[in-house]
Amino acid sequence: MSRRHSSSWPAVVLVLIDLMGFFAAIHLAIWLRYSIFVGAFIKQGPPPWPEILDVLPFVAVSWIAVNASVGSYRQGLGALDEFSSLLRATILTFLGVLSAHFFYREASYSRAMIGFLIPLLLFVSLASRLVLRMLRRRALTKFGGTLRVLVVGEDPTAQGLIQGMIRLGDQYKVIGSLSVGPRKTQGILPVLGEFEDLEEVCQRENIDTLVIAERELGEDKVLSSIEVCLRNQVAWNMVPRVHELLVDRARVDLVDGIPLVGMRRTNIVGFNWMLKRALDIVASSVLLLVGSPLMIGVAIAIRISSKGPIFYVQERVGYRGQLFPFIKFRSMHLNNDNAIHRDYTRQWITENKAHTEGGEAKEAVHKIIDDPRIFKVGKFIRRYSVDELPQLFNVFRGDMSLIGPRPALAYEVEVYSEWHRRRFEAPPGITGLWQVSGRNRLSFEQMVELDIEYLENWTLGTDLRILIRTVSVVLFEKAY
Repeated sequence: MSRRHSSSWPAVVLVLIDLMGFFAAIHLAIWLRYSIFVGAFIKQGPPPWPEILDVLPFVAVSWIAVNASVGSYRQGLGALDEFSSLLRATILTFLGVLSAHFFYREASYSRAMIGFLIPLLLFVSLASRLVLRMLRRRALTKFGGTLRVLVVGEDPTAQGLIQGMIRLGDQYKVIGSLSVGPRKTQGILPVLGEFEDLEEVCQRENIDTLVIAERELGEDKVLSSIEVCLRNQVAWNMVPRVHELLVDRARVDLVDGIPLVGMRRTNIVGFNWMLKRALDIVASSVLLLVGSPLMIGVAIAIRISSKGPIFYVQERVGYRGQLFPFIKFRSMHLNNDNAIHRDYTRQWITENKAHTEGGEAKEAVHKIIDDPRIFKVGKFIRRYSVDELPQLFNVFRGDMSLIGPRPALAYEVEVYSEWHRRRFEAPPGITGLWQVSGRNRLSFEQMVELDIEYLENWTLGTDLRILIRTVSVVLFEKAY
């Protein structure tokens, strides 16, 4: 349920922010000392840049090292602890610098500049950390980092679990609990209904995660609750019996010393979402700028070769099942009947489901070969995936990502099984793991499994590798 994946990215970002803050503070201190302060009280020449630049890298590295030693870059610090460690690091660094100067007198420094630098550095660093916290809280709230939790059960274990999640602040927002059997004494949070009300409560309260804390819940009820979760895109967790700790592929978390077993969720949340979104904005902007001549040429070719609009806009299903306008270059004649693709897609998904349930995976090409609806220029731009370029506008807007599950059509989703809907746990992508692992030759079940694997194990490096691999797939492997 928690997403405390080991990652050095938050610490790296903090170090970079602190370095930028340090250099901003030193320039402000120099400006105040040699422009404002000197101009008002003393006549003196320009700042001694050679001496300053000699010692500046040493001071900057020392300050970062001391920050690391006092724990300023540890994940999960409270605001007060973080600010306290930053204050200690700043004081210790400059005590060390002043002591070093006492023994090494060949270097000179301005005491006034140091006097300006210390409070400025503290102010800039604290302000940047505060802004980062605000951005992180916004990302957690808006993009699934703060989980809205519903707890099944009211016994002491459930109450202890709720208290532990409340203490974890940004990660969990416990909405309430459901009672199993006779209503017990009112706990910390309201009881929202009986177990039989599970689906209605999940929908009404927009629940992200269900926690089954009632360990004596019957197997039939556990299975029915999991079905409800899959149907409504709600993650499930449970407080396990001892033998359940050995379940394969399950994730085990500890909340206030209480073990929880549950399915793994997407890793693209909170800070990771911010990194991924930053990559999307930068990359889509650059690609739109660089690719604009090609896009203009394709637009002209489409207009000459076929009557009708240049772009084809279609409603697709994206993040959390939300509909959005999906943009691509038009590659088909106007007024064609989509019944061919609708029937083919439904058959492809349902046949794959039947074969998988029977123990065999069916491998097929997930596109109609020699589709009569496609005109000549359309065949070329589809062959090299040039028709996908306008989706960069979707990426820039935030409807899509560069990397992710392919956006689904509404009539595809109608025949999805519950577990297939896990594809909607992150924004859809122009390319993804399944495209570079077999593209249109994978079965539907294999495609969904790769999408889920990508979501659960996402890293920024994974996105970069998929982007590089996509270029090779588009240029050298057969598409339809």
